[in-house]
Amino acid sequence: MALAETPQRVFQRGTWPGSIAFRRGWARAEARPWNDTFDDAVLRVIRGGTPFIAACTTRLAEVGAPSVLSTPLAASAVKPWELAGFKEHLALALMRLSLDSPIPAPEHLVARDEQFDIDLMLQVDKAAFPEFWRFDRAALVESTQATGRSSVFVIRDGDLGLAGFAVLGYGHAISYLQRLAVHPDWQGKGMGRSLVRAVARSASRAGSRAMLLNTQHDNEAAIGLYEALGFVKLPESLSVLKAG
Repeated sequence: MALAETPQRVFQRGTWPGSIAFRRGWARAEARPWNDTFDDAVLRVIRGGTPFIAACTTRLAEVGAPSVLSTPLAASAVKPWELAGFKEHLALALMRLSLDSPIPAPEHLVARDEQFDIDLMLQVDKAAFPEFWRFDRAALVESTQATGRSSVFVIRDGDLGLAGFAVLGYGHAISYLQRLAVHPDWQGKGMGRSLVRAVARSASRAGSRAMLLNTQHDNEAAIGLYEALGFVKLPESLSVLKAG
């Protein structure tokens, strides 16, 4: 698609409800639907301040997005969004695992899947999460590309499918557990624990000193699992903001 310019001088590539890239001068942002069920836009600002955020939000409303959500933001990054008219919509717990001590081995056979099957992962994700929190294809692909290098770890179900998977994004001192999902048919068997241990050991071998993740404050089962594995909840929450 050719570049188009809005009255706010924001250039757009792509059409809604697909993925859209915005630019204005040095400012850059990307937007896509929240998932296949909720057509609110999620706006990821790569660089740019309040006027650019406001212009992108206006453009998304013009093309039909009912509202615009931010990506999870640290407290230090919230102000430009608030000045653009956003308000807190969701608070997410931020959790940290120190990798300074040895991580126990997984209790199940966990494989690093270099040729991962997005369709199989989506089947598990859809079954494991309520509608609002499910990943669609774009979100799942994005989770594997959020850092310069990532790995997908899987537990097979013995029938050409997946019992569960995890996405690990590697950083230098810190790595990120981008997604963890276990199919309900296999929950309660320690597979989530095994996946976390596998990704933590991989992050440690890559040189990271800690691993971070975020989850809903009311997801008691997930928080209990992570705390049992040594994660601690950090004092600062992450915020998803909303406009519209």
